[in-house]
Amino acid sequence: MPLRAVRNLLLGLLALMLAAGLALFLGALPYGPGAQPSPGDAVTIHVATNGFHTDILLPSVTATRDWRPLLEASPITRESADAPMIAFGWGSQSAYTELGALTDLSLPLLLKAAAFDASVVHVQPVAAIRAGPNLVSLTITQAGYRAFVDHIEQSLQYGPERAPIVLDGLSHGLGDAFLRGRDRFWLLRSCNVWVGEGLRKAGLPVGLWTPLAQSLMWSLSWKAPVAARP
Repeated sequence: MPLRAVRNLLLGLLALMLAAGLALFLGALPYGPGAQPSPGDAVTIHVATNGFHTDILLPSVTATRDWRPLLEASPITRESADAPMIAFGWGSQSAYTELGALTDLSLPLLLKAAAFDASVVHVQPVAAIRAGPNLVSLTITQAGYRAFVDHIEQSLQYGPERAPIVLDGLSHGLGDAFLRGRDRFWLLRSCNVWVGEGLRKAGLPVGLWTPLAQSLMWSLSWKAPVAARP
């Protein structure tokens, strides 16, 4: 291999390592004072991860928002519209709907997702919360919860009479559904960045930039008074 090609390869690997290190650093250090809710002003939400993607789990019904009509918009989630919790995720339509496992990841799929792909919002009714290392519970204020609700609603596209647009036939086969998103996905604004944005709007100290699930979860685990593992 020519010396110039070796040099370019090494520079590329160095740039990749620096970018990964920056993502870990900025994502793992929580930023912001955080709002301490009073007992009568508290809403408990959860953040769950599978190692590379994070979801936010919210109560299906509160005084602020009743999510059951959203679940009833899809024939798949309609059957479980009375579930106590609902998991929300956001991401690239191509990757989210075609990537079942990391082994399904291919270069064409990665390039398609990175090229400002259309976004989707993933919704799944949740019957019960399972405690474990991949779940963090957070207590936020009512005002913070309203801000997170707005974050989700502003991420959705709506049809006539402000009904969410369901992507028919798209599901992971787990009683879940996909709704059309409004914004575009790209590598600097990943699914985990979207969750971090919502948590920050809700008044929680979160890493400045959270493209990686692990760094986002690290930043949440540092806030013992506000976020505690169940």
